[in-house]
Amino acid sequence: MEKLWVVFPHGGKKFSTRWKTSAILHSSFFILNFALWSGCSKPAPPPPELPAGQYFSVSASISTNQIRIGDPVDVTLTALHRDGTTVGFPNPASGKDVVVRDAKTETETFPNGLLRTVQKLRLTSLTVTNHVIGEKASILLSTPAGVQTNAYPFLSLEVVSSLKPGEQEIRPAKGGLAHWPAPPSHWLWITLAILVLLAAAFLALRKFLTTPRTFLHLPPPVPPHQIALDALADLRAKGWIEALQIEPFYVALSGIVRRYLEGRFGLRAPERTTEEFIRDALSSKKLSDAHRDLVAGFLEQSDLVKFARHAPGPSDMHNALDSAERLVRETMPVEAVPQPEPASRKESP
Repeated sequence: MEKLWVVFPHGGKKFSTRWKTSAILHSSFFILNFALWSGCSKPAPPPPELPAGQYFSVSASISTNQIRIGDPVDVTLTALHRDGTTVGFPNPASGKDVVVRDAKTETETFPNGLLRTVQKLRLTSLTVTNHVIGEKASILLSTPAGVQTNAYPFLSLEVVSSLKPGEQEIRPAKGGLAHWPAPPSHWLWITLAILVLLAAAFLALRKFLTTPRTFLHLPPPVPPHQIALDALADLRAKGWIEALQIEPFYVALSGIVRRYLEGRFGLRAPERTTEEFIRDALSSKKLSDAHRDLVAGFLEQSDLVKFARHAPGPSDMHNALDSAERLVRETMPVEAVPQPEPASRKESP
């Protein structure tokens, strides 16, 4: 290897080293470490500050002040505010003059208690004129003392025509003229298919619901008079009259009469006792005079047992049961009796 001679100005002495390559490597290593140390020790930028007593400051920037109609432009709003406050940015859109395509808001917190809220907007305009962005908008700052209104930063935007300078006629559209009528989209066919399926399902469901079926035919309800007559027959067969079970007999008999009047004439009074209900039924306009007489006769017999301490015998109990049965039979609806068809007359020869 070649020798490397290093000459120092003091004393004119010469020193040599045998390894030129080693000296170059050590020098490169030292320079690299110094560069890394310099980059790592670069001080961080200081946090932003607000003057004492000031809660809010806002600044704005725009990527360009002139665009062609429909071109995008980026607007950045930066608000500094103190901890405990919130910034609300308005929507600067204004019809076709200012159209907001995208909006993004981020908030950053600093060690000194300040907050930085940044809103990035992408705007465009469909009107050829000069615009003032956010001219009628305000920025709101919510503080512990209330809400403050701050003016929107002044930002102007000039929108020019898409025609080049000197052009007076509209340039032909790219790709040539479109065919008319336009070919139907595949979404049209999908929509028509869905409508056809829905119509078929509706018709099938309608046919299913309107077709008479055996399992849908429920037996007709038992009329109130038949229910009452069956209950009176069961009461007569219990033998309470022969055993002089006076109180349960009259309680059951009154309940049968009440349920019959409710079902036959549509009378309802759930808050009334049975005797009170039957007494109120006497004043109902749904009962004829003959019906009221029958109800009054039955009520008189029940009152004698309950209030007059009357101890009826078997004959009185039979009379009460017969009176209730008579009430049902005389007030039940009259069924139409089919009339025989008249015999057809013979035609004269």
